Amino acid sequence: MRVGWIVTSGLLILVWLARGLLLPILLAAMLAYLLGPAITWADTLAIRRTVAVAMLYVVIISVLVVAGYLLGPGLFAEASTLIDGLPTLTRKADTGLDAALHELGESAPALRRLLPEGGRWMQRFILDRAPSEPAELFQHAGHLFLIAILVPFFAFFFLRDMHRIIALALNRLPPQHVETSVAVWRELNGAIGRYIRGVALDGLAVAILAALGLWAVGIPYPLLLGAFAGLANVVPFVGPLLSAGAAALVVVLTPGQGLGGILRVVLLFLVIKVVDDTVIQPFAIGRSVHLHPALLLGSVVVGNHALGILGMIVAVPVATVLQETTRLLLEHRRVLARREPRHQPGHVIV
Repeated sequence: MRVGWIVTSGLLILVWLARGLLLPILLAAMLAYLLGPAITWADTLAIRRTVAVAMLYVVIISVLVVAGYLLGPGLFAEASTLIDGLPTLTRKADTGLDAALHELGESAPALRRLLPEGGRWMQRFILDRAPSEPAELFQHAGHLFLIAILVPFFAFFFLRDMHRIIALALNRLPPQHVETSVAVWRELNGAIGRYIRGVALDGLAVAILAALGLWAVGIPYPLLLGAFAGLANVVPFVGPLLSAGAAALVVVLTPGQGLGGILRVVLLFLVIKVVDDTVIQPFAIGRSVHLHPALLLGSVVVGNHALGILGMIVAVPVATVLQETTRLLLEHRRVLARREPRHQPGHVIV
């Protein structure tokens, strides 16, 4: 027991010392779970893991190059237009929001009294996190570039060596704990892998639906807003609200949109949410893992406080891993407790 506490304390100290690398490592672990089935399939073909991971990276880079060729110009044009006009849009934010709320108040006076504070909070949340100065923009870009380099680097070694690390850790365990640990790891690894791949598929579907829908109803920056909707969808409850709020804010700051544009955005994201809950999520995620709502909201708050918006994205999968690990350990502990023979008192001969 004392050794276990020492090891746990040492791991916590290492995590604290390497907290700057925590986000890239978590993202790399998620990427490894996404790509894991391909490496497992390569194992069945007797392909060396180093070669298999390298070939997989070549395929992914090729797909990204093709996707960048097809979607890159549109995304770059939208991003350039948005960045160039961000100072002007920021100055127009109060005026545009007041005009939209005044127009809304003429048709629904009750809502006119309720929405200003909520609208201004959403405006401040998004605009405060948007880089407004060139130096701040370069700082954000440099941070994202570093993450983009570290994530595939760490993921490469996760995909190549994680099975060896797990086997080594299991071999270090006392013999009486090996069976339980192997069973817990297999169930946990399968459940978390299915969950992360399902969430990624769900986010991709939401991004496509949002981009096509925004383009169809004439909202500016549909590709950027669609990509943001797909990423934000990882964060339940909060993500869809942020996506709709970002699109509504763009509508408010765009001349000629008015109340009609806001209503189109609200209706579109309501439809996407219904389709996501009733069709996409049951297919992509199913019943693999479900996080308790209290843990979900708490993890989102902690992730935002610790690592910002990217922390909110990784917080839910991390909390899900912790919850599932705890559940499986307790479940197997109960099973082992039932297997243990109860003490039978012997007959006393007088």
